[in-house]
Amino acid sequence: MREFSVSANYDNKRVDEFLFDMLPDVKSSVIYKAFRKRNIKVNNTRVSMSYLLSSKDMVQVYIPDQYLNQTIDDNKPGTDTPEIVYEDDFIIVVSKPQGIPVQMDRNHETFVLDNWLQSFVRSRDKTLYQEGFPALCHRLDRNTGGLVLFAKDAETLSVLEDKFRMHEIGKKYLCVVNGIPKKDYQELHGYLRKDSKKSRVFVFDDPVKGSEPITTRYRVLKKTEGFSVLEIELITGKTHQIRAHLAYIGHPLLGDGKYGINSINRVLKLKWQALWSNELSFNFKSPSSHLDYLKGKTIHLPKIHWENQLNYIVN
Repeated sequence: MREFSVSANYDNKRVDEFLFDMLPDVKSSVIYKAFRKRNIKVNNTRVSMSYLLSSKDMVQVYIPDQYLNQTIDDNKPGTDTPEIVYEDDFIIVVSKPQGIPVQMDRNHETFVLDNWLQSFVRSRDKTLYQEGFPALCHRLDRNTGGLVLFAKDAETLSVLEDKFRMHEIGKKYLCVVNGIPKKDYQELHGYLRKDSKKSRVFVFDDPVKGSEPITTRYRVLKKTEGFSVLEIELITGKTHQIRAHLAYIGHPLLGDGKYGINSINRVLKLKWQALWSNELSFNFKSPSSHLDYLKGKTIHLPKIHWENQLNYIVN
């Protein structure tokens, strides 16, 4: 247990902001988890992260020392620090490294993208955001890297979630697949059924019970030695859609341990699936309230950190 005395300059400040300053080398997700586990106290009383402190309060932190001393290894593949690539008064777009979940899942990771961003902007801006904000507007697989959109407030989140439902926000990806498609461009149609027990999805040509229609467009950008670099445009956005749909037509992603060819993945020594979200476009066709200024705007991923083994294919 560690204990901190609250100085006058933190009077009427949130306890989570206070702890981010007191524990600058501790991952924000560790601190957030401590709040969820009710392991943060003020004057020996358990408090939530939004609790407002008073001068001379005593804050008690019940976090094991191994977590207090744990930091992000920036040189370890898959654990690079996220990067903000676009920000304005209402939205933030973050480049997510591969291997990091966008939100807390059943694995209870100590580093989670939404917690990291919330901690970062609170510490940077010294501003009181609503609890849970900036908030995710969509999801990205743990092992997929690239652009993730966040809303800074509830009104913005509502508008953007509606735009995703109406397919007025476009998402494009770059990937490397096994084999060379017969067509350089194709719009794929099918039906996807999710099997939660097996933690995977299945694609069919015709509708089956519990399935939903999916549409995936691809364009071949490069062909080399039995592999291809593709640009993917999601028309529908279902769980594992890109991975499962490409595997279904015989061109699975390199590095994909679930839908790919593991013998090839082992030879190439790939840890991550070769898939990155590299473009977000705001294709608004209906009224968009205070976000009208985003209409027609496109945000690109500045750089893709392909695994070294893929460089000879991609470059």
